[in-house]
Amino acid sequence: MSDAAPASPALSRGIIARYAIGSIGTGGFGTLPGLVLTYYLTDSLGVTALLAGVIVTVAKVWDVVVDPVVGALSDADVARHGTRRRLMLVGAIALPVLFALTFAVPPTFAPAVGAIWVLLAFMATATAFSLFQVPYIA
Repeated sequence: MSDAAPASPALSRGIIARYAIGSIGTGGFGTLPGLVLTYYLTDSLGVTALLAGVIVTVAKVWDVVVDPVVGALSDADVARHGTRRRLMLVGAIALPVLFALTFAVPPTFAPAVGAIWVLLAFMATATAFSLFQVPYIA
């Protein structure tokens, strides 16, 4: 007698490819802001290093707050529609647009106004990232 569970069927190449594509987007957003956002704020917009650090920290704290909310929405989508794709699609479309807007501060803006622009855009980008990432890893 064997207590082993029956083996699950192998994943198709298409499913594996879709998971891999999702990881490209999440890996890019997980890496790029840390590499360039503080530099952009200080060297391109003229924001102090302290304010740049506060902006990045506030956006990360926002991410901690929004992730459980997105998780609850994702679980509700599964219960209602049987899939998490709706939130993932919204996040996948919004993420690159909002990420580009984070770095699209009009050159006529004063450093403080540019800092507010980046903060709001980066928080919106983090929300879009959560809309994709939380259901993706669920």
